[in-house]
Amino acid sequence: MGKETPGRRSSGFFATSALLIAALVLLSFPATYFIPLATGSKQFTLLRHLHGLAFFAWVGLFVVQTQLVRTGKVTLHRELGMAGVALAGAMLPLGIWQTVQAAGERQARGVEQPFEYAIYNLVDITVFCIAFAWAIFEATRRVEWHRRLIFVAFLNLFAPAFSRISWMTVIPFPWSDMIPALVGDAVLIALAIYDKRKLGRIHPVTLGAMTILIPVHAISPLIARTDWWNSIAPLLFGFW
Repeated sequence: MGKETPGRRSSGFFATSALLIAALVLLSFPATYFIPLATGSKQFTLLRHLHGLAFFAWVGLFVVQTQLVRTGKVTLHRELGMAGVALAGAMLPLGIWQTVQAAGERQARGVEQPFEYAIYNLVDITVFCIAFAWAIFEATRRVEWHRRLIFVAFLNLFAPAFSRISWMTVIPFPWSDMIPALVGDAVLIALAIYDKRKLGRIHPVTLGAMTILIPVHAISPLIARTDWWNSIAPLLFGFW
């Protein structure tokens, strides 16, 4: 166990935050997925089931991984990391596929701006891929960088899930679209405070994520409904 003790340092914040965010993710889907699925009131495509399965599995695996580090079981944590890599490899095509499918469905229904939400998908997919790939690179080099990069990737899955709740509220645009990502960004700010207390400084990953993601999340809804975005988005997602 002596070799595994270092992995436990500073792990409490990540383990507790993972449980909280996972709970909020689960609470985001009863009305739009779990209840309709159980009652048969709505039919879902196989793609949606596969997409949901992969993303729920990744959230669940992240919770398990943070708990393993918290309890000092770093060897098992590293072994299960391969499952995370495999899941991430499946999530990328499923995420892109679901984005294209959803935009096509909105277009078929005659929605005026069927690619409005695709900007959020593009940001989420890009951030997840960069953060996860970088985290894998840092896995055996810099542990504190690794855990924060994985955490950023994990947080990036929160907004698409939590948006199911915000869309059912009477909050006006653009706040209705900003809030899900900004709630996740609030966790980043909490991480910055944690860094300051534990490390004496804000970790470069935390600072970089805040500097980039908070402005991006704030401005994305303002871009989503512009003619400019809705004219280039079809080209980006293969609608010629």
